[in-house]
Amino acid sequence: MSTKEAALPERDNIQGEQPYTFERTPPVKAEEPVAWYLHHAAEAADKTGLKAVRAEARSVFMFQFGQRCRAARGAREINDVAATVGVHRNTIWNMERGDSLPDAFELEVLAKEYNTTPAGLLGGEAKEASRRAAAAPHGVRALQVDELIYVPLFDLREQADGAAFNDPGSVLAMRPFDAQFIRYDLGIAHDDLAMFGVVGASMEPWLHAKDAVLADLRDRDALTEGVHLIRLDGALLMKKLQRLPGKILRVSSYNPAYEPFDIQGHESADRDFAVLGRVRWAGVTFN
Repeated sequence: MSTKEAALPERDNIQGEQPYTFERTPPVKAEEPVAWYLHHAAEAADKTGLKAVRAEARSVFMFQFGQRCRAARGAREINDVAATVGVHRNTIWNMERGDSLPDAFELEVLAKEYNTTPAGLLGGEAKEASRRAAAAPHGVRALQVDELIYVPLFDLREQADGAAFNDPGSVLAMRPFDAQFIRYDLGIAHDDLAMFGVVGASMEPWLHAKDAVLADLRDRDALTEGVHLIRLDGALLMKKLQRLPGKILRVSSYNPAYEPFDIQGHESADRDFAVLGRVRWAGVTFN
């Protein structure tokens, strides 16, 4: 770990001046150099101490800015970016090394070239995301915070009958989605949503184990054909449902190795069968 990545160090003496020592409480993490600077600048005894604090924090800030710029550039050539921004390639190189910062105009141009925002390059968006995540406590129902909707990710392995959807202890995390995507693209106007991981191979090749899906827990009557989460004889299954004449429900998988079967209308009251929700979105994991 480099010194710039580590927590900002204490300084005991600066150029023969009066010793300047940071308070012995844990400092703000180096990931937040501006907050760290403001915190310790108030403790500086003189201008020399203030200058030293600023130099420490600015060094870390520049290093982090350079890392974000390098990640945003990706596979693009430095010469290509430099020509578009209108600077020498060494200017881009020095920014990425953490040796210099752009002016406001260059920052705006860089952000547009990298398809991000100035706040994104400066690290402000990551902090805002952390603030929003902290404002979304774990719960069994989705929660909207500003333009994001946080959907609970459930661990269904311990309670295979679907009771986990009512157990806050089964919530592993709250996953953020764009509210417009949920409300308008998917057309879900409520917060009875759940995410869970795929188990088994019955939905291959479309879905594999450990892929994540999002389900609408109010869509339980299977009137809309598609992929649903069902409970059958105490087990949770993700299956395709198709209505057939005679009040028959055809239950099938994407994987042809899994034989389809039918649920008769009169069986619903006699056996443990229920539709728990309809899958509306899936996130695929590439190994």
